[in-house]
Amino acid sequence: MRHSIFANREYRLARSDNSGRSVDSPVSLGFQSDRLLTFQLALPRTKYPPEKGAAFYHSLLESLRATPGVRAAAASSGIPFGNGDYTTTPIATTGQSALPPDTAVPTDWRVVSAGFFHAMSIPLLRGRDFADTDAPPGAPLVVIVSQTTARRFWGDADPLGRTLHRQGDLTRQYAVVGVVGDVRQNTLSQESPAIYYPSFGLSARMDVVVRTVARPESVLPAVRQRVHELDPALPVSTVRTMDEWVSNTAAQPRLNAILLAVFACVALLIAAIGIYGVLSYSVNQRTREIGLRMALGAPRGRVLLLIVREGMVVGAIGIGVGIAGALALSRALASLVFDVPVRDPLTYAAVAAALTLVALAACVIPARNASRVDPMVTLRCD
Repeated sequence: MRHSIFANREYRLARSDNSGRSVDSPVSLGFQSDRLLTFQLALPRTKYPPEKGAAFYHSLLESLRATPGVRAAAASSGIPFGNGDYTTTPIATTGQSALPPDTAVPTDWRVVSAGFFHAMSIPLLRGRDFADTDAPPGAPLVVIVSQTTARRFWGDADPLGRTLHRQGDLTRQYAVVGVVGDVRQNTLSQESPAIYYPSFGLSARMDVVVRTVARPESVLPAVRQRVHELDPALPVSTVRTMDEWVSNTAAQPRLNAILLAVFACVALLIAAIGIYGVLSYSVNQRTREIGLRMALGAPRGRVLLLIVREGMVVGAIGIGVGIAGALALSRALASLVFDVPVRDPLTYAAVAAALTLVALAACVIPARNASRVDPMVTLRCD
């Protein structure tokens, strides 16, 4: 099994654990997002029919690759977390499969140029990358699939050489020539199984990715110049770094994490105040009982232990009921947190310990205050 020389980048996303605390956790994107400049081009169909469009992108990518400060360049109908032209299509396999016969699976697809996986640093796991000879009309129909797509159709069997087709179109059989790593395409919470087609003519609107040596912004003037050398009237739009695309996608999960953290802290504070208030009131109501026991000769420490033990039994029952309720509602919370178990034992233990300390303080403090008062004074109180 062959791997790319590039390692997948782990993007650090602020997310929430089960107690609502915001944590910084690595998320494997399936590609390297740093030092990657992206922009969009929309070729007018009247001016650029498929053959001319393919020639334009071929010339542009060759020019970009020769630009100082550029390591690699490629084009795709849609980049991860972008707003390009891509969709989901039911795909079925021909011949032996791990799925029942004629089963079509909705799968994301992209049209990409040769060198796209190298530019994105998506690891090539098996087979080969696309070549320029795969795209022209009359060339054999080939595809590259993601690892999850290959496993879904053929299990642990070798996917190379097997064929796929779009549902209802048996006349076009695509042979699998490579397998690449899974990529998080639309959301940070899960990878998207995908199929990649070699580019010919490409789409009317394409995303161009440029892997740079230094900061991506440093090559932007040269990139604009290369585009304008080929077509001065063609605008370069949606210029962003890949880190910006990822950051925008992470904005909503990050906001959810912050809101959950705030609400969790407020809920914990309210619970602590409630527990302290109820238990301290209960102990204060027993002030005369404490005085009577001490007047009859009971040691002060034993009286305190009795009061605290009885109060903690009530507190422990309440905490246990709360934990049971949280466990019962954990499935409803699963959609609000990202990449963390909603039944994390450490989180439950920490919350239970905090509430136990609050309950203990609610029992000990008023009991100690009552035990320090002269028993005769407490017995004379109405």
